[in-house]
Amino acid sequence: MTHPIRVLVCGVGSSAHVLAVILSARPEAEVSILTQNATRANAWQKSIRATPTTLFERIERHGQKALTADSVLITSDPALAARDCDIIIFAIPAFLHRSYLTALEPYIEDGCTIVGLPGQSGFEFEIRNILGRQADRCILMNFDSSPWVCHTVEFGRCAQISGTKEVLVGAAEGDFSRSRIRNPLASLQLLLGERPKLVVSGHLLGITLRSPNGYSHPPIMYGRWKDWDGELLEQPPLFYRGIDEATAALLEQISGEVVATSRRLMELYPGTDLSQVIPMYEWDMCCYGPDIEDTTNLLTALRTNAGYAHIEHPMTQTPDGRFVPDFHHRFLTEDVPFGLVVVRSIAEIAGVPTPRIDEVLSWCQEKMGKQYLVNSKLSGSDIGESRCAFRYGFTTPEEILGYESLFTAALSK
Repeated sequence: MTHPIRVLVCGVGSSAHVLAVILSARPEAEVSILTQNATRANAWQKSIRATPTTLFERIERHGQKALTADSVLITSDPALAARDCDIIIFAIPAFLHRSYLTALEPYIEDGCTIVGLPGQSGFEFEIRNILGRQADRCILMNFDSSPWVCHTVEFGRCAQISGTKEVLVGAAEGDFSRSRIRNPLASLQLLLGERPKLVVSGHLLGITLRSPNGYSHPPIMYGRWKDWDGELLEQPPLFYRGIDEATAALLEQISGEVVATSRRLMELYPGTDLSQVIPMYEWDMCCYGPDIEDTTNLLTALRTNAGYAHIEHPMTQTPDGRFVPDFHHRFLTEDVPFGLVVVRSIAEIAGVPTPRIDEVLSWCQEKMGKQYLVNSKLSGSDIGESRCAFRYGFTTPEEILGYESLFTAALSK
């Protein structure tokens, strides 16, 4: 009898809640959740013993369905969580990857599949930096975004999916013949269900460049607040549905700079497949097509995406009940150092001009009180806190493209 697929999910946020329920609903899976917060681990474990964690998912034109989970181990012990683990899924903010990887490193089994869901830009840089040569004995996958638009309704008890992507694009590297499970991609697809469809191909750097949060969230924040005069708002504005034409144009221009970077690298190294990097409009249509009411262009696609309908700008409430923008939200604090800065560093190495990225990054770092970009170079004092390619000593295209994807060849057989 084959043993169950042992899956470890890192994190206790909304995606971890969703994964806990969806994965544990599969008879093939044995699921553990790891958090470095012992208090939260104990609280969720105590809760799930009393009442199964429930997941509600919006089903277009059919209301919603519900799943529950009660056979999940939630722990703060990395040795217990990683024991005999086949798949480790990172569902935590990128700034936590380093501490979790460091804690797990002694216990990761040879042939384990490490999955960024999403890993955000530079995920593979961090994995190799922490695991060193041990990374060569693992399968590494990174996907460009989360499978869902979701939120936690009540910690440990209930989560809600408001939108599920049609397709999730990723890349992988590693020797599949050494994997602990027969086919990591097929196994992950089985565990997640029919949607989203997992499409894995090309070089991992393509997912670092494709990951949308870094070059969508900061520009949308910039577009909405660059001319803000400090006036208090009566209610938070909508994040996507409130986008204006100028911001949509900015997004398209930044997307163009990212695509140009991928094409330049493919010109320099014709054997490198970065074809996953596509314009932002195409990305939205690929991931959310059926949820988009008006597909005319990027502006209408963002404004009419049902999955984005209720997402608001991050705000802080004032004592009198009004609102001001929150410039310390993850849309900046995570998506700049682990997104926009990473993409900008690759463009700099590739020799691709990025005037619109620089415009947004300059504003963002001022609002965050950080220094990344100095005189059009990524040489600021806070680079060490990011996943900028220069932080890892990469200064040439050969270095950032140095990881060959064995999985690409395996897929073609």
